[in-house]
Amino acid sequence: MKKPFYNNLLGDGKIIGDYYKNDPFHSEKRQFVLDEVGKGKVVLDVGCNEGFIGGKLIKNKNVVYGIDIVNRNLIKAKSKGMIVSNVDIDRDKLPYRDNFFDVVVLADFIEHVFDTDAVLRKCAKVLKKNGKLIITTPNIASLGRRMMLLLGMSPFTEHSLELSTSGLPAAGHIRYYTVPTLKEQLEYDGFENVKIRGNAVNFITFRSRFLGKIFPSLSVMLMAIAHKKNKN
Repeated sequence: MKKPFYNNLLGDGKIIGDYYKNDPFHSEKRQFVLDEVGKGKVVLDVGCNEGFIGGKLIKNKNVVYGIDIVNRNLIKAKSKGMIVSNVDIDRDKLPYRDNFFDVVVLADFIEHVFDTDAVLRKCAKVLKKNGKLIITTPNIASLGRRMMLLLGMSPFTEHSLELSTSGLPAAGHIRYYTVPTLKEQLEYDGFENVKIRGNAVNFITFRSRFLGKIFPSLSVMLMAIAHKKNKN
């Protein structure tokens, strides 16, 4: 991960803050994470940002650790009660003992890393036996993106860290998933009992959470849970 890029992208935090406040589906993704974590857990929030999710997990009586590569994020996350470390999970060893966490959360994060296999295995290593992994990530095969490809448009896949894509600024996404590929990789990298749901199906101004639940393969975002494999 490139620290200068994310420092520039985040700036004073307003862009990301506005996204978390104004994105019409972020509240559902956040609630998905909160519901799946529950209460009384030891949680690792990977790419914790300013603690938008971690802070709410703490209010639910969880102990929350957070890692990020932007110091200003960590300062704000720490102010919300998170136990934070500056760690680039793409390159660094996680500073936690094996089998330590009940839950690891990768919320809108895995699409930003190069070696996703290594990242998932690091997460599995620090999870307790049968511990839970929670992931939210964009769906490259959403209905809207399929229609954009049909019309010869880039489906919000980034080709540059500086140029916009379909009118949106670069966000640093380098990995994209579908329902089958996400499930396949999670099972390959040490997880089982994978369940994936969608948040909503959209196209232009049409948005339907109902269809997203029925047809996750067409939804905007994929929301997954998986458990660490029990080795005999």
